[in-house]
Amino acid sequence: MRWANLVNALVGIWFIIAPFALRFSDHPGPMWTSIIGGTVLLALAGWAVFDEQARHETWIQYLNGLVGLWFVIFSYAYSDMAGVANLRWTTITGGLIALVLSAWLAFSVLPWEARTTNR
Repeated sequence: MRWANLVNALVGIWFIIAPFALRFSDHPGPMWTSIIGGTVLLALAGWAVFDEQARHETWIQYLNGLVGLWFVIFSYAYSDMAGVANLRWTTITGGLIALVLSAWLAFSVLPWEARTTNR
């Protein structure tokens, strides 16, 4: 499912630019967490968009799912960020998108594809 990986890559791009768009780049911990997590999403999901073999690797989806889970709890982990407009909304939404798409790929699509191609 190339489109699901593309969406995860776009979420990764968002998390890379979010510290600057949402103006929390003056907080180094949350800023670097967002940039590093976004880079992981972008790199792995982008790889899966362009490489057929990578698209069938479940570990990529597991790792992207963990990054998505981290972003769901991101704004709660950095309680000093409560005043940043839209931070909680954007991290939870982006994290859930990455988590749900990765889980869907890892636990539904990839096993189904493996069963149908082995016949």
